[in-house]
Amino acid sequence: MMSNDLGAKAQKPAAILITQVLLYLAAIVNIVNGIYAIGNVEKVKVVLAVVMIVFGAAAAWVAYRLSQPEASSRNYAVALAWILIVLRLIEYSVWHNIGFLLGVILPILVLWRLYKRETKAWYNHS
Repeated sequence: MMSNDLGAKAQKPAAILITQVLLYLAAIVNIVNGIYAIGNVEKVKVVLAVVMIVFGAAAAWVAYRLSQPEASSRNYAVALAWILIVLRLIEYSVWHNIGFLLGVILPILVLWRLYKRETKAWYNHS
């Protein structure tokens, strides 16, 4: 019985791999947008650009940690996805660019994948 449990944990569900890819994409989007916006003259936009870069790096770290079947890995990803959604709304309010609103799609997809039954089970949250 014990070896079956270990075998089940060793095999990462496809939902987690997809979630990792989505988080890596979110990381790339955040970092690229942050680098692009950092040259702005307005102080608020520069600060927001730095925040985008920081949370882009955090998204890459969280995506990497999702490979570990620990509850904290999933919890970090859920918290970060919510932060990215709020960050996108703030970015939209500052830049008035619809692209930032479309940017909430990636974190929403991440949340959707993280709340799937197979994902919760792999992280012992079922």
